[in-house]
Amino acid sequence: MVYSKYMWSVKGYENQKLFLDNAFANNKLAHAYLFTGSDRETKKQLAIEFARMILGVSEEEKERINPDLIVIDQSKMKIEEMRDLISELSLKPFRYQKKVAIIQNFEDVTDEAASSILKTLEEPNNSSLIILLSRNQKSLLPTIVSRCQSIYFNIPKQKISNENTESLKSIFKFPIAQRILSIKGYAEKETEELQSLFEDWINAERESLLSGDAGKYLNLQVLLDSLVGLKQNLNKKLILERLFLSLK
Repeated sequence: MVYSKYMWSVKGYENQKLFLDNAFANNKLAHAYLFTGSDRETKKQLAIEFARMILGVSEEEKERINPDLIVIDQSKMKIEEMRDLISELSLKPFRYQKKVAIIQNFEDVTDEAASSILKTLEEPNNSSLIILLSRNQKSLLPTIVSRCQSIYFNIPKQKISNENTESLKSIFKFPIAQRILSIKGYAEKETEELQSLFEDWINAERESLLSGDAGKYLNLQVLLDSLVGLKQNLNKKLILERLFLSLK
């Protein structure tokens, strides 16, 4: 594997970092990037480091307030706030050659706010660059996706497996009411991500069954049925409701 030359503090994702390295080194930066995938924290950390690389922020300057690096991390950005950002990006940079804006959780911005940034993506300002962070592309307007350079960040499989096993243990502890409330979050996952989750749960329950816990047989059966239902494109919410109410 070829490794990035830039001294990133973020571990892993060598291909993605190398891609960004080359774009910067060859002066072929896109005007907008879309970082997608389930690894939320890594996406944000890497986006901030990439922005600092573009701006030329030194080690001594990293901890200082930087008006040319705008990081927005809120649950639901509204059109007024998006317009304020667009207006700010239209101004000349304060210190560096560019302004860079990072918008976390872009899938959660209102439809009006997402639509309002389209013109900026269509007619980019040479002195600004935008990085959108999202769990998946399917939740975004196709016109937004088509105007960005997309880079995918998924959580490494081993980390997923460990986290998924822990999430199953948590569900076992939930009372029925809490299980029902938790269904919404799982139903918002991509089908492929949910399939991977079910596969990890199946492996965990199979190991328990083989270790002598006969009570896991019913859990294993309902998990296998749920995985089949996902692959047949049945309603995710109904699959999850049956599963969460059946697990013991």
